[in-house]
Amino acid sequence: MLRELKIHNFATIESLSVEFRPGFNVLTGETGAGKSIVIDALNLVLGGRADADSIRTGEDTATVEALFETDDPKTLRLLGDMGADADGGRIIVKRVLSVGDKNRAYLNGGNATVANLARVGDRLVDIHGQHDHQTLLHPESHVDLLDLYGRTMDDRDRLASAYAEYQERARELERMSQNERDRLQREDLLKFQIEEIDKANLDPGEEEELKGERNRLRHAGKLRESLDRVLSLLEKDEGSVLERLGAANNELDSLTAIDPALEKQTARGRTAYYEIQELAGELRDYSRAVEFKPSRLEEIEDRLAEINGLKRKYGADIPTVLAYREKSAAELQGLSSSQERAESLKEELRQMESGLAGQGAALAEKREKAGAELKKAAEKELRELGMKHARFGTRFDYRIEGGAGLSVPFRKQKTRLTPLGLGAIEFLFSPNPGEDLRPLARIASGGELSRVMLALKTILSEQDDIPAMVFDEVDAGIGGKVAETVGHKIKKLAAKKQVFCITHLPQIAGMAETHYRVVKEVEGKRTRTKVVELDYEQRVEEIARMSGGEKITEATLRHAKEMIK
Repeated sequence: MLRELKIHNFATIESLSVEFRPGFNVLTGETGAGKSIVIDALNLVLGGRADADSIRTGEDTATVEALFETDDPKTLRLLGDMGADADGGRIIVKRVLSVGDKNRAYLNGGNATVANLARVGDRLVDIHGQHDHQTLLHPESHVDLLDLYGRTMDDRDRLASAYAEYQERARELERMSQNERDRLQREDLLKFQIEEIDKANLDPGEEEELKGERNRLRHAGKLRESLDRVLSLLEKDEGSVLERLGAANNELDSLTAIDPALEKQTARGRTAYYEIQELAGELRDYSRAVEFKPSRLEEIEDRLAEINGLKRKYGADIPTVLAYREKSAAELQGLSSSQERAESLKEELRQMESGLAGQGAALAEKREKAGAELKKAAEKELRELGMKHARFGTRFDYRIEGGAGLSVPFRKQKTRLTPLGLGAIEFLFSPNPGEDLRPLARIASGGELSRVMLALKTILSEQDDIPAMVFDEVDAGIGGKVAETVGHKIKKLAAKKQVFCITHLPQIAGMAETHYRVVKEVEGKRTRTKVVELDYEQRVEEIARMSGGEKITEATLRHAKEMIK
């Protein structure tokens, strides 16, 4: 419930702090006193639209703060999800408007978004403004009221969730279908590239080996000449290395006979001789193998050109080209599997369509049952509101095909399924005997709409768990006995909820448990709006004023006391 409302520099309110009571609270006052300003301020902290024009003239900021108390588990869980746990069930909501649009919102002392305030506000207060009954002129609002009454909102939410999943799958399939041509072209390209690389039969070390062989073939003559000179120096020429090293070893052998200490050096000399011999043998073998082969050189040049062509397309070297090939193969596999995914999606969508059709049918049947029950309840309430011959009904139109939504079978015909359910729903109304039921939006007058909405609010109060309701002058255009009946209806609601009602009718004001008067005063050149809680005597005077005007007589006072009694 709403415990306290504090307002500073908002419209004509300079500073105001009001404590509210449980049950039926009524706000009265002369026309233009600012009664609706209080409701506007409350609407602001509940996430309503902020308007800098609401800041009191001459001030830079306006502040509205409301204190609520609740023990509702859903509301407390919502606050916890927002990181704004309610200590002892207390919820403090605050909005600060500033010139220049630097507006701020707070929830239990922490910064909050306006969207979060609205989510919390929807759990705390139901505000029924002067023109809210006009929503009945829009048939799309009728399904919400019916689902609230029939307690089928959870079924609808589950349908909407399943429908959203279906749409996501359908969009995925559509994207795949739109990209089918590109996919096929990409597949062809990847297949060609993979085949081209595979056909080359590349080896990671091949290029360097071919470049080395090409270099040897190009310089075969120089290699032979140089090797011949080296072999001559090592073993062929007179005084060659081997000849001189052999003579040196003979001398060392003779010296070792004299001094055995030279045995180590003599052995090293023999080793060096054998190493030079082995080196010469290897160089002879290499020299015999070196020959200029033009055909082999041409083969190598062709192979290197093939490799360079692949490198220009796919990478800087053979390992990079081979890595590109593996990547392309993986992509090709993915494209092939996407086709399989498309077929799988088609089957999945068929199954989902069947499931959605079943959910929609089950929801439609529950709604039809709720519609029949709502008809009885609404007509009873309307009779009590002075509309003795009024009839109420709900039309379920399943003939609709085409347009947005999914076409599904229902009762041997095709109808449209949307996230809201099957077909279309519209309330029907007949205010007078002998008249057929027709769309409520077309035939009901403003006063009739207001009473139909009040009847529905009264009925729905049993279904919703919002702890507070606000009626902002919904009694416009009624009076007499009907006004008294409206007052009884609101008082009945107040037995289970905290109710606020702005009214001009003394019949309604007299039934309130707590009465506030909204007063506009002019001090100097400034206008100030105040809210005063009335005691019994003040209530009598206020209701007498509402009944008989500013001139209060003993008769109007007695009448006022009777109304309160």
